[in-house]
Amino acid sequence: MAAIRDGQCRLVRRLNSRPAWRQVITRPVACRGFSSTAPPHSTVGGVRVSKLFTALLVLGIGATGLGLYEFYTSFTLWPEQVRGDLRAGIKARNQGDLSLSERYITRAFQTALSLPYQTFAPYPYLKLSGIASLLSEVASDRHSREALQIAWELGAGPSEQHSPLPDAEKTPSAVVEGAPGWSCYTLCKEERLRRVALAYKLGQMASERDLDEEEKWLIWAVEEVLRLSGLGMTNANSDANIKAQENTGSSALEDLELPSWMSKADLGAPLEALGALYAKKGRIEYAMPLYLQAISLLLPPKENNVSVEDRCRDHQQAAQLMNNLSELIMRRPPTPEVRAQAEAWARQALGIIERAQAQPKSSQWFGWGQPADDGREVCEQALGVVLFNLGSLREMSSDLDGAKKLFEKSAEQCSKMGIREGVVEAQEALRRVEKMKKVG
Repeated sequence: MAAIRDGQCRLVRRLNSRPAWRQVITRPVACRGFSSTAPPHSTVGGVRVSKLFTALLVLGIGATGLGLYEFYTSFTLWPEQVRGDLRAGIKARNQGDLSLSERYITRAFQTALSLPYQTFAPYPYLKLSGIASLLSEVASDRHSREALQIAWELGAGPSEQHSPLPDAEKTPSAVVEGAPGWSCYTLCKEERLRRVALAYKLGQMASERDLDEEEKWLIWAVEEVLRLSGLGMTNANSDANIKAQENTGSSALEDLELPSWMSKADLGAPLEALGALYAKKGRIEYAMPLYLQAISLLLPPKENNVSVEDRCRDHQQAAQLMNNLSELIMRRPPTPEVRAQAEAWARQALGIIERAQAQPKSSQWFGWGQPADDGREVCEQALGVVLFNLGSLREMSSDLDGAKKLFEKSAEQCSKMGIREGVVEAQEALRRVEKMKKVG
């Protein structure tokens, strides 16, 4: 966190500078062991304990058998030419031997590139890019980047209609041209979405090395995902559109019905990442509409048939984006109008977090009553940041009593969540406010 220095308010953006969109997959616990000191023929709730143990044993064996069957059948989806190397590579990865895993998966990827795409039907691009993605998990940065970029370029098909390959590091043409048949293959929509994910990942990998390269990857990803969603990018960054969205908080994504094969994370991740990049580069006029689009996607007018976990994750992410938006607004000259606008977004973020906290906790199915991972911890962490920012804005408006209360709440929340830096900054702000009150 940062305090007010030299009459300017530098607000805190988020606890994690990287976009937080992610898809959480929760699998039910198949079976858990039990122990009992009850006699063999005792009963529990009318059920004989011996029969209960027998049922649990059968369930455990069945679950184990099902797991082995799923593990085996998952590899039968792959052509025999790559199946053995993939199995060995995944086994080595699971055992922690990344060097051995990289060798096996690299060989599988090279073999896949030498095969006609029809070998991988149906959805050949999903399978080929899946091998590249798996390789990126275990390989060095350079090798990972090369594999993902090869997979991305292979998806261009007969002609790249919308955007050329970003200039930074051209894929060796011999590799792509030597892949039989891919230049004639046209991706289906699900495969195009996978290609967006590859561009998003390549943008992330470029973030610490070359911001211009990151921007090219993310622009392509955003434009392509909006084309897939049926929206497009017409006048997305026009001044009139930005002002309208700031005033109304609405955007074209509010009423957009996503295809069944596209999730909010698919659409929102590149939007937020590109917005964060523009914010980093100081291009506020481009960052703000992207944040607004992402917020409207996370908080549509109708949230029917949305699980508690998804709603809580969406709300905490929207709150973080609203906090980021408030921080962006305060980079403008701090006029009363600008401060009011920034505070309005910060208070919306606070309201979103409080509503998310009020959501009933749910349990995993067959999870023995354990609370599901619904993003509440991130919500609690974001709360300390938002309270601090609101306190800073109140301090700028000379409302020292209001600022003091907000800083106290921020310090308490950060202490509760173990955020030492937040506690230190809030306490420093409290000392500054007390000093100002004495002087005033």
